[in-house]
Amino acid sequence: MFEGLLYQFVYNLERHWLFNIRLRHWLMVVCLILPATMWLGFWETTRLAALLVTLGAVGVLAATWWAVRRHFARFEEHGDAEEIAKRAEKQSVASPLPAMSKIRVCATGFFEVGGMRRYFVETPADYTTFETGEHCIMIQVPFTRFLLLGKSRKNELGWWYTFFQPSVIHSIASGCLYFGPHPRPALRLEIAGTDDTEDESLYLSFEDEASRSLVLADLKYDTPGLRQRPQRRNLYPAQPLTDEDARRQGQDHK
Repeated sequence: MFEGLLYQFVYNLERHWLFNIRLRHWLMVVCLILPATMWLGFWETTRLAALLVTLGAVGVLAATWWAVRRHFARFEEHGDAEEIAKRAEKQSVASPLPAMSKIRVCATGFFEVGGMRRYFVETPADYTTFETGEHCIMIQVPFTRFLLLGKSRKNELGWWYTFFQPSVIHSIASGCLYFGPHPRPALRLEIAGTDDTEDESLYLSFEDEASRSLVLADLKYDTPGLRQRPQRRNLYPAQPLTDEDARRQGQDHK
């Protein structure tokens, strides 16, 4: 529990700003200045108090550095991940998700829009798959405040996306993601990078095991080597034009 809350707290410090400076950097400044002023005698205090404040500041800086190094979350793979993958593969053959259907998830990884690229952690998102088999994760970033002082950046507001083909998925692992008060069922996708970038990890967490099984089965559905797959049904198929619709269109053009 403490680990997930630490990730969440430091991530919020990273994403919120005060006077164009991240709150995390403000915290680092306080942790450096406060012990220094006590040791230099700017205000009356005891050596023991100064020592305790210094140790506390070092602990805060170390915990913050550790959370940043872990990219604000930790994924732990299940011991029965292979069995979960086998069940998902059987389910994907029997009942793949309809194209364009959406499953609510939380996503962690890099997302892009309008030439910008950002890293977000445990952001509410929609998972969907097109008829072509391409997968898409869509997140909507709202305006937020933190500790009544920090504000999120306006240029990050709105929808962000990541698209990937089944062929670029190197591996899928089942486990749980530590972020916030409780770990959540999750998937880790290792996705191949482009020619000039390294492979990236994309994490999807879920409210329950059933949602994770649905998404895992959908990802397995388009995995190369899986044969005799039923055709993916479109959730919003194009409807044929009826005679009544044709007459209405003709009247609209007159």
